[in-house]
Amino acid sequence: MMMATKKGPGPGGGGAGGKAEAEAASEVWCRRVRELGGSSQAGNRHCFECAQRGVTYVDITVGSFVCTACSGLLRGLNPPHRVKSISMTTFTEPEVLFLQSRGNEVCRKIWLGLFDARTSIVPDSRDPQKVKEFLQEKYEKKRW
Repeated sequence: MMMATKKGPGPGGGGAGGKAEAEAASEVWCRRVRELGGSSQAGNRHCFECAQRGVTYVDITVGSFVCTACSGLLRGLNPPHRVKSISMTTFTEPEVLFLQSRGNEVCRKIWLGLFDARTSIVPDSRDPQKVKEFLQEKYEKKRW
């Protein structure tokens, strides 16, 4: 009588199947993040911080999609924001679920809920110092 051999991690199985499954799951989460930043939610196509088209990073701290320039500024805040590249890193299931529940529109309601364009000025994205000051007002001082 022949017994079936067990595959995958755990007693009696090899770890190769588990690693392949983990890599496949990781690819699914990465693809989902790319979808969130691309076509599935229109508000995520532009940087949450400066409105530049074409996001390349996600701010895991607040759940927004941002451009390359703003990702560097966010890392320089106190406390620094956790920023990850959309195309150059992997994402965990909790990170993706957090991004799905947030996104730029939800972040706008949270972080700019009391923002009034008549009394506060949105900085020009070409002036990094002004953008940095705006981010400090938004995240460190929680002005709006």
